[in-house]
Amino acid sequence: MISNKINIFSLWLISLILCVIAIILIGGYTRISDSGLSITEWKPITGVLFPLSQSAWIIEFDKYKLIDEFKLVNSLMSLEEFKFIYFWEWFHRFFARIIGLVFIIPLFYLVYKKLVIKSDLLYIITIGLLGMMQAVIGWYMVKSGLVDRVDVSQYRLSFHLITAFLILGVTLRFYVKKSVLNNNIFVSREEKNENRYFLLLLVFTFFQIFYGAYVSGTHSGLLYNTWPNYNEHIIPINIFVKDSLLVNFFENGDFIIFFHRTFAVVLTVVLIIINYRIFTKEFLFKYRTVILILDILFIIQMLLGIFMTYYNIPWHLALLHQGNSIFIFMSVVYLHSYLNFAQAKL
Repeated sequence: MISNKINIFSLWLISLILCVIAIILIGGYTRISDSGLSITEWKPITGVLFPLSQSAWIIEFDKYKLIDEFKLVNSLMSLEEFKFIYFWEWFHRFFARIIGLVFIIPLFYLVYKKLVIKSDLLYIITIGLLGMMQAVIGWYMVKSGLVDRVDVSQYRLSFHLITAFLILGVTLRFYVKKSVLNNNIFVSREEKNENRYFLLLLVFTFFQIFYGAYVSGTHSGLLYNTWPNYNEHIIPINIFVKDSLLVNFFENGDFIIFFHRTFAVVLTVVLIIINYRIFTKEFLFKYRTVILILDILFIIQMLLGIFMTYYNIPWHLALLHQGNSIFIFMSVVYLHSYLNFAQAKL
């Protein structure tokens, strides 16, 4: 009976995880293709409708012509070109609605069948609230680019991205919890103690993804196409052009790209320390395959970052970079959650 409950939950949670991965990638391409401001209104219900007639397309295009992005950047855009960017923003919003249905419809079934237990409620409520918040945050982000700007605020962009990763992380953690408890997994106390290193790696990874949104939002990655230096300088010469460190941290492109690259080195050092501990301690033997996979993902991420720099951030490498960060994040969340929920041997 318990196994059936877990299997149903697993299918539901895996579906949600896959949907969140997909929408992060769809959102990434929407951002990369400069499609995010093509729909200038937020209509939670009627917005699901896609323009099908010529007159409907002209109405939507006329709305787009009123914002600064069109006036200052895309004034020569044709209707056919507009249809392309409109589709990706519409599809991004449409897929978000699909995720809402994937969340709520199976949940009704699980509640009806009395398969939801009390300890599940915190995770379910958190995922639901984050999902609703994300819809509002998405419009809040888009709205920032409609007046006096040709792009969305990097602050709101980072808020939108990191909320998506929060939803992914909480859902995956919920899945791991159900699986570990169902299978009565035990680990030694020494293994449990090692989890603090995975927690550190998780926090640092989460921060690096969060800060990556500032690289994207300020187009800092386009400032230099050299690595590891910055146009023959070890440190960018304009790293402190703003009035305060905090403003430089969030708004100065030279500082942002320098910090993002430097923090990647910090992450690498933490990963090396974890590798050393896993490969020198026998009680961590079973984690060696997992950490090797994580190592490969980190190496791929660094190489993608370097190639993006040299090739001026082509869309396919940028999307691969974001996609690979998803798998790095999921791997670390899985490791930390596994050790957190596993029972310690007496």
